[in-house]
Amino acid sequence: MDRRIFLVGSMGCGKTTIGQLIAKALNIEYLDNDYGLSRMISKSVNELADLDVDSLHAYEDQYLQYLLNQPGVFVAGVAASVGDNKDLLNSLKSELTIYLHTSLESQLLHSGTKGVGRQGLLVNREIEITDRYVRRDPLFREIATLVFEATRNRTKNAQEIIDYLITSPSK
Repeated sequence: MDRRIFLVGSMGCGKTTIGQLIAKALNIEYLDNDYGLSRMISKSVNELADLDVDSLHAYEDQYLQYLLNQPGVFVAGVAASVGDNKDLLNSLKSELTIYLHTSLESQLLHSGTKGVGRQGLLVNREIEITDRYVRRDPLFREIATLVFEATRNRTKNAQEIIDYLITSPSK
């Protein structure tokens, strides 16, 4: 594998776990959004979780822009908030971008309210998750090289993506 791989999807879709498994199997680096962002802005992950939504999303956009400017081969999980930035989404069109799709029902069932990016779910959780899904899903589909139906079996999901990456011609 000689391409950068960007994983996009909603919170809790498996970007970190699947990304780590893919990186390990392909012997490339995994760059985690929360930890990379934490280092970039010198705030702990707990401090990131305390930021207001707009500030967090602005930092997440900066981190993705940083990643897009990095050379080399890696797997990176991308914050779901990138779905609200059309310029960054368009930048991902030229990359190997995998959308880890999860159904709205699954997101409603499995999205918690604690952790980075979940600040906006503290009030009207169901409405916010539904709004994000309706707004972001078509955009993620548009920019993705591969739309993958993610399940709760992350190991199986990662292996299916690895098989795809190994057997498919480069984009």
